[in-house]
Amino acid sequence: MKLFTVGPVACYPAVRKAMGMQMMSHRSKEYLDLHFETVRLLQDFIETRQPVFLFSATGTGFMEAAVRNCVKEKLVVCINGDFGKRFADVAKSNGRQVVPVEPKLGHPVTPGMIEDAIRANPGVEAVAITHNETSVGLINDLQSLAKVCKEHGKLVFVDAVSSMGGTPIMTDDWDLDICFSSSQKCFGVPPGLGIGSVSEEALRVAEKMPNRGYYFDLKLWEKDHRDGKGTPVTSAIPQVAGLNAALKMINGEGGKRWYFDLYRKRNRRIRRGMERLGLSTYPQKGSESPTVSCINAPGKMSGPDVYKAMRGRGFELAQGYGALKDTTFRVGNMGWIPAKSIGDMLEALAQVVP
Repeated sequence: MKLFTVGPVACYPAVRKAMGMQMMSHRSKEYLDLHFETVRLLQDFIETRQPVFLFSATGTGFMEAAVRNCVKEKLVVCINGDFGKRFADVAKSNGRQVVPVEPKLGHPVTPGMIEDAIRANPGVEAVAITHNETSVGLINDLQSLAKVCKEHGKLVFVDAVSSMGGTPIMTDDWDLDICFSSSQKCFGVPPGLGIGSVSEEALRVAEKMPNRGYYFDLKLWEKDHRDGKGTPVTSAIPQVAGLNAALKMINGEGGKRWYFDLYRKRNRRIRRGMERLGLSTYPQKGSESPTVSCINAPGKMSGPDVYKAMRGRGFELAQGYGALKDTTFRVGNMGWIPAKSIGDMLEALAQVVP
């Protein structure tokens, strides 16, 4: 089955090879060398000098960490789709009040929307932004959204689960306080690793926060990071090895700019192929994701119909999600996708759609 999913995605050969290593202790010199080398590679990739933590969890773990460590009462949550809703649900389940900023589905959040929410609720402590909303194939202008948050002195939490690795993120220049992702998306590594940078300001806030819990206590993670211990819990060692291999592969091929360009070319080729078949993307023009295309199903077929028919031809796409489950299907361009596979997928789709 050829994967064009939105995660987990197909893994690069170099990743699979690295993950086939014999196991080691997460307290051994060998692992600590691997761990901190991977952290340094990530810091360079997302352009930060802040600590990067490697949670044995998915990105949702970082949502909970952000809320429990840095919000005492209330935050703004930007909602472009189901994963923005998840951030809101995580906050509510931890007893925090949520001020939603929710544009029309398929439309991006604007700085003005955030500014209005902050002015109407000056006591909010942070703003949570989904950079790339996987459920609708939409990307927000993160730099401009973060800027307005900081103009009002608010912490900025960024769900970059399906954008980190696929498009530029300038963590320090854009003043992002917690910016997190997962291993199973753009980096082409199996699931199980949450990846996130945490700012000094976020850590200062966390220090005074009661009831941070244990597993995602950022001060505990900071201490072990600073002391050279790595992590306070057992590391997902194979995933760290795979991520290390992916980052070295990217550097060896031409660096992150090369990788972003590869994703742009894949994405453009897929969307142009859809247009030739008379299909259209769901989100507002100009806000289409660079890592996943959300495609309106043709009139005589539902999204699940397209998905099932493509599976029968050896291609695993992604079904529509949430409110768009029946009316769309999604095509990811993350992870290991040989160029020929894109052409093969489009040819198969031409046989499926009326």
